[in-house]
Amino acid sequence: MDSPKQHNLQELLRLTNICLHYGQVEALKHIHLRIGFSESHAIVGEHGAGKSSIGLLMSGILQPQRGTITFEGRWYTQFSASEAIKLGICMIYQQVRLYEEFTVAENLFLSNTRINKTIWSRKRHFLDAAAELLVRYNFDIDPSTPLKNLNLSDQTVIEILRHLTPQPKLLILDEALERLSAPALCKILAILQNLKASGTSIVVITHRIDDIYTFADRVSIIKNGEVLLTDDVKNIDKINLVKMAYTQLSTDRNIADLNKEFYQLLKYNEAILQHLPVNLLVVDNHFRVKMVNDHCKLHFGLTGQTYRNMPLERFFFGPNSNVLKLLREAFSSRDGKTFYQVSLIIDDLHTVNNIRTFPIYDGSFLIGHIISIEDMTEYDQLQKQVMVSEKLASVGLLAAGVAHEINNPLGIIANHLSYIKYSFNDQALHEAVDNVQEELSSISHIVSNLHSFSENKQAVNEEFEVNALIHNILTLMKHSARHKHITIHFEPSTENVLIVANKNEIKQVILNLFKNSFEAMFSGGEIFLNTTILTEHDAEYAQIRFRDTGPGICDEHLSSIFLPFYSTKKGQDSNLGLGLSVSYGIIKKYHGTIRVENIESGCQFIITLPKTG
Repeated sequence: MDSPKQHNLQELLRLTNICLHYGQVEALKHIHLRIGFSESHAIVGEHGAGKSSIGLLMSGILQPQRGTITFEGRWYTQFSASEAIKLGICMIYQQVRLYEEFTVAENLFLSNTRINKTIWSRKRHFLDAAAELLVRYNFDIDPSTPLKNLNLSDQTVIEILRHLTPQPKLLILDEALERLSAPALCKILAILQNLKASGTSIVVITHRIDDIYTFADRVSIIKNGEVLLTDDVKNIDKINLVKMAYTQLSTDRNIADLNKEFYQLLKYNEAILQHLPVNLLVVDNHFRVKMVNDHCKLHFGLTGQTYRNMPLERFFFGPNSNVLKLLREAFSSRDGKTFYQVSLIIDDLHTVNNIRTFPIYDGSFLIGHIISIEDMTEYDQLQKQVMVSEKLASVGLLAAGVAHEINNPLGIIANHLSYIKYSFNDQALHEAVDNVQEELSSISHIVSNLHSFSENKQAVNEEFEVNALIHNILTLMKHSARHKHITIHFEPSTENVLIVANKNEIKQVILNLFKNSFEAMFSGGEIFLNTTILTEHDAEYAQIRFRDTGPGICDEHLSSIFLPFYSTKKGQDSNLGLGLSVSYGIIKKYHGTIRVENIESGCQFIITLPKTG
């Protein structure tokens, strides 16, 4: 909910007393931050400090548990991603968020209503507009090239240019500049300077200290979820900025008599080696471990001094042996290497990590390597959720237009067919008309599924009991299940599970899960269904678990399973890949979540919705 507008000419956006939690983890603590009009503002801090969370909160992806957001003088307790876009807020994330199978031109202008005026916009129109844009900014990129054929730097250029038309009021770049090559970075910085001069405020989340002094007007240092300092860049020298952002000085009073500058240098080196909030190992030229920092000891469960002189193979063996191969490859180079999205199994848990290696030299002699391992599992999961939400939102923007464009001529055709059928007595003609009407009905059904993505579609909500709904569904499904040799087990919650939603839509979600399981277990199997009530942050939630004993879903498909028109059932014409996408949109509409995971035998869907009563 927002207040009457009270415009402040000096201020575009203000965060006041913002608090944000991820489960039990307190990510942001009483954040106060101001972004001025036409200001370039850098946010810097160590990994896990909360920088990206601030960006995601500004763009409406995350909602704070406490505090207010003021934008152009109007205050909000929270706003959604779609509302942020309407306000003129755009964000470019750490990883490219474009469509790999689409061309450069399509990625630039598919969602741009100025260029893509109708659903039937011609390809030539896209190509001409993209070519003009790329020439204007002096980028030698073919607009007809599929995005997947570009390198990471050029993909990042396309993502940045995509957000320049129409011009945003606030542009947030989350470590996007780090992905650019040196020539591309120079061009993009010049573009951003011109963008700022024409009225856009820019927030740059970065680790590149030089970029801050090249581009930013002001800088905020984030540490442990708090704003440690905000000041003009000209008032902070580089050394002090690095120390404040990345060091953790101890409070040992026994060394108080040491020279202050020398003490700071000692503590800075200590922080780099011992207190960085990432897993850090130091190995010698014989791949023996010489030092492990505190965070790494905790992460790998190391105690005492048992790790000293341990062969590196002891850290990375069995299912993690592929990491050892990557490290040996990196050690053969005289330069550092970075490996993204590397899988590691730690205590039987699958984690996603970024691994970096840094050579250590004594003069010109290589004496060892530093290995840093950043656990990106939670962030990776959040990014996948954001990707699914963004792609579904894009489909939602197009859905209403698609329905309008197709339904109007369908209605005219249906009227003419009815006229023909009742004006002529030819039996053969009647049969032909019936066949055409049946195909029109099929097209209408497809359009109806697409329309499910549109936020404009209204539904009548009511309070109902989930267990009763599932019992009714099981009554419908039992004959089909018996015919397919499938046994269904339902364990309802001992309490009434009440939610407020459109009953038919929730029924549609559960029926779709049954349909998918029936198709997957064509030789028979079992389905296990149960309901429970969860309590998180003093709020109650209804949870539905749906598990089958089918073949499961390939791990490579899990991140795409909720995308529109994506189906694992290749070669089956009846599978449009819309069922789970529609289900995802329905659950999100009621502020719930739906996720899928592979288990020992089969897969499991977990649906969580706010409980009432």
